[in-house]
Amino acid sequence: MMEFNGDFTSDHDRETLWNYFTDPEILATCAPGCDHIEMVTPSELKATIAVGVGSVKPTFDVDMVVTQTIEPELLQMQVEGDASRNSFDTVAEMRLAENADGTTTAEWEAQANASGLIASMGQRALGSVAGRIVDNFFKDLEEMADEGVPAVSKLEGKPDAEASLEG
Repeated sequence: MMEFNGDFTSDHDRETLWNYFTDPEILATCAPGCDHIEMVTPSELKATIAVGVGSVKPTFDVDMVVTQTIEPELLQMQVEGDASRNSFDTVAEMRLAENADGTTTAEWEAQANASGLIASMGQRALGSVAGRIVDNFFKDLEEMADEGVPAVSKLEGKPDAEASLEG
């Protein structure tokens, strides 16, 4: 199992950011390599995402389940992706914290299992790619918020869902 974490500070208040983090259209635009995100229910999403790690560049069919939301503070997801000879299973959590200066810090962590060719790249390479993807995501989301692109919160936790990884 691999673990990743980090934080990002935004100039926007957390209520505003919540709308961006829970709007599937915004997520599809900001997620690097994302072809589209389809909202199946307010707690279930499907996506197609291409990820390149070195010479391995699979395109994943991704299923996401929002396992818990506490607006505007906590967002948890269980994410599974399958591609030719590759797969991953991830649990991710993000917390939005208000800062005294009016900014908001998004703290995130994820635990992931990967298998197939992508797993053979090793945790160091995967960690580097994950860090770049997350940094680009936050940068793009912040730019959309700066530009005032409308965002509407559409996601909610699935009743009785639990996010867990099996080792």
